Amino acid sequence: MAITQRTSSDKDRELPPTEPTSYEPKRTLTFWKLCALTFASVAGGPYGFEEAVGAGGPYLTLIGLLAVPFMWAIPNALMTAELATMMPENGGHILWVDRAFGPFWSFQNSYSTLFATIFEGGLYPVMLLDYLNEFFHIHLSTPMRIAAGVSVIAAVTLLNIRGTDVVGSASVWFTIASLGPFILIILLGISQFDPVRTIEAVPHTPYFNKFIIILLWSTSGFDMVGACAGEVEDPGKTFPVALGFSIGLTLLIDISSLAIGMSVVKDYPHWTDGTFMDVAEALGGQSLMTIFALGAAISVVGLLCTLLCSSSRIVYGMAMVGTLPKVFATTSLTYGTPWVAILLNALLMTCVLFLPFSALAEAEMWFYCFSTIMKFAALCKLRVTMADRDRPYEIPMDVQHLRWYCAIPMLLCLLVISLADWKTHVVGVIGMVFAGACYYVSVYVKGHSGSLINFEVLDE
Repeated sequence: MAITQRTSSDKDRELPPTEPTSYEPKRTLTFWKLCALTFASVAGGPYGFEEAVGAGGPYLTLIGLLAVPFMWAIPNALMTAELATMMPENGGHILWVDRAFGPFWSFQNSYSTLFATIFEGGLYPVMLLDYLNEFFHIHLSTPMRIAAGVSVIAAVTLLNIRGTDVVGSASVWFTIASLGPFILIILLGISQFDPVRTIEAVPHTPYFNKFIIILLWSTSGFDMVGACAGEVEDPGKTFPVALGFSIGLTLLIDISSLAIGMSVVKDYPHWTDGTFMDVAEALGGQSLMTIFALGAAISVVGLLCTLLCSSSRIVYGMAMVGTLPKVFATTSLTYGTPWVAILLNALLMTCVLFLPFSALAEAEMWFYCFSTIMKFAALCKLRVTMADRDRPYEIPMDVQHLRWYCAIPMLLCLLVISLADWKTHVVGVIGMVFAGACYYVSVYVKGHSGSLINFEVLDE
């Protein structure tokens, strides 16, 4: 296997191979581990989805859940399957966008992804504490909440440094524990399902901005597992099947549990985080409510664990292509994990723990959608510029139809960005200006943009 280093200039130039400083990532993610990692990355169950019911009502919620897979989740999964199997290396869409559009947009995509994962990483400890507050009826002070959040992040950081095989194995148990309460709700509540009563009430004034943002947020994340492609066993076969299985399981659990929950607790305008515990109590008393609270806690920890796993590979990819210092691509000689990138992500996540849930979710989706537009654009571009590259999985469309297909999720991204609060727009613009400044500083230091990005391609 020969290693060729390439740049993002108009003509690739051959460079001598560099000396390796650490071991290559180990391909230890099997089919079931990747399924669990994907499911945990996307949702881990419909936790946090309750506010969509309160914002849009049962009718819009069910319609959204039926429509969003075809307009959002499935396109994201297919895009990930094609590009991750074409470039089965850690770094995911950081490498895809760089290869498609060059260094400037690589910087923009890299930093927007980094900012999105920071806000999302702070969101999960906040969600965990909200569920525990609802169950125990206690209200921790801000310092106590931050201390608890830091403890959770520290625990999952240690787990991630041990390796993706450990995270993958843990994700299997996280998935089982988080799905258990919803399976019980479905089994106990199926006899009470009332489809006519469920869809007859719609709030007089739906909050479309909150509804759409939460709906898309709850079904996002399929592309994040592409960042771990370098550690997937037989990615050409494993990725497409695992992504398809995860989508089916996610939709089945979400639609079934929400439909039954809305048949049991019918005060739809007041649905908010923790309402599923009211559903559990109505169906199974205090015992099921306790089981659900434990499942919610485990699910949130699992979501944070898998987010840190995938987002640290994004930082690794940024360092590999040159948008961050090379030190962040350092991997552990013992576990093969990018431990410096993991520590950086964990530290940044702790810095936003003081923000409320809604602000974190909106900021995360702003940056995520900005990056997702570039991912789908890269998919279309690479179909033309790298047409001869081997693709173990390829979306069964020609280039023209692929562009029309990608236009749908790209328009949804623009819609989410346009619905954001003005404060979120300010944060987003500051983040993009910062990314642009980093690009021009790097150009100034290195003297030419053509030598700015180093893209390592393994030519077998």
